[in-house]
Amino acid sequence: MFKKVISRFFIFSFLFAIALNNNAVANESKNIKELKDQAIALYTTGNFQQAYKILDNLPTNEKNEEVFLLLANIAQENNDDNTAIQNLNKALDKDYTYYKAYYNLGCIFAEKKSYLLASNNFELAIKYNKMFPSSYYNLACCQMKLKNYEGAKKNLIKAIELDNKNKDYYFNLAYCYKELHKEKQAKKILEVYKTMS
Repeated sequence: MFKKVISRFFIFSFLFAIALNNNAVANESKNIKELKDQAIALYTTGNFQQAYKILDNLPTNEKNEEVFLLLANIAQENNDDNTAIQNLNKALDKDYTYYKAYYNLGCIFAEKKSYLLASNNFELAIKYNKMFPSSYYNLACCQMKLKNYEGAKKNLIKAIELDNKNKDYYFNLAYCYKELHKEKQAKKILEVYKTMS
């Protein structure tokens, strides 16, 4: 009889401990979410250093691809491309399909005039999100720098299909047509460009 009471007490204590632990984990998750939200708010208001400190101090297992993207963006704001690249690679370690990391890597490499590396990253961004027009546009800009006007033309047309309100897409498409010696198409696209406000 005594053993049964002890067993029941042990089971009750064990279940109570599990409930307390689950409550602690839930509170910790809530606190982590609050910290992430606070960091995002600081980031969006330009308080990059405070946001970085909060995000960087999160437990490693709580840093997802979005946290690493924000850390990379803050590093870029501080002109620290090496740290930005490291954080973007960490984001891709978390989720290799995270198109935003490829897109940002492409932007960094384009700024460094490494147009082939940039192009590769924009192509991966497109592979994982075919509906993001900026990837097509930036890929086209890299292709134009590499004098691949036919490829740039195709990507600009795709960007326009996704977002027909961006004047830059039309202007660069007209330039591609001009470089491809298609003056009639270049003129037609420039007319559309001029009508946009």
